[in-house]
Amino acid sequence: MRFIRSNILRFSSRQDGVAAIEVAIILPILLLIYLATYEISKLYSVTQRVTKIANAIGNLVAQETTITRQNLEDLHYLAQAMMFPYDDDAKKLSIAVSGYWIDEHAKTSIEWNWPANQVISDEMPLSIKDRQTFIIRSAVSTQYRFARFVSKTMTVPIEKIYYYRQRLAEKVKCSNCSKT
Repeated sequence: MRFIRSNILRFSSRQDGVAAIEVAIILPILLLIYLATYEISKLYSVTQRVTKIANAIGNLVAQETTITRQNLEDLHYLAQAMMFPYDDDAKKLSIAVSGYWIDEHAKTSIEWNWPANQVISDEMPLSIKDRQTFIIRSAVSTQYRFARFVSKTMTVPIEKIYYYRQRLAEKVKCSNCSKT
C-alpha cells in the first residue's frame, strides 16, 4: 500500500514532460476546431454567393421587356464570375429562370423556361400571386463539397429561389425559349 501511495505522490509531483503531454492532447483538438471553423466559414461564403447570384439574375431578367435564350446563357458567365475564387463550386452551379403568367382567375401558367429540361418542383408563394401579373422565378443551386481531410463524400446542397415581378412591361418575353 505504501509503495502505491509513494509512486502516485512521486508521479503527481514530477514536472518533466507535462508540457509535451498537454500539447499532445490539446493540439489535435485545436487543429480540428481550426479546420471546422475554416470549412464553416467557406460554406457560409459560398451560400452568400449563391444567394447573390439568384438575386442578381432574377433582378436583371425582371428589368427587361424581352430576353433571348443567349442572354440567359450569358448569365451563367456572370454567375461564374460572382463565384470567384470558388471555381470548383462555380462549375457545379445549376441555374434556372422561368417566366410565369397569373391570369385573372389566379391560374398560374409557365410562359417560358430556361433551360428547357429544368424541372420545377416548388410552389410559388401565395403572397406574390396577384392576378394578371408576370412573375420571374430565379433558382440557383450547387452542391458544396467539404475538403478531403474532412470527408470525401460529405456534401451540403445549397439552393436559393427568388421571385420577381416584371418591371417595364406587362410580360417579359423570351423570344426563343421553350414553353413547358
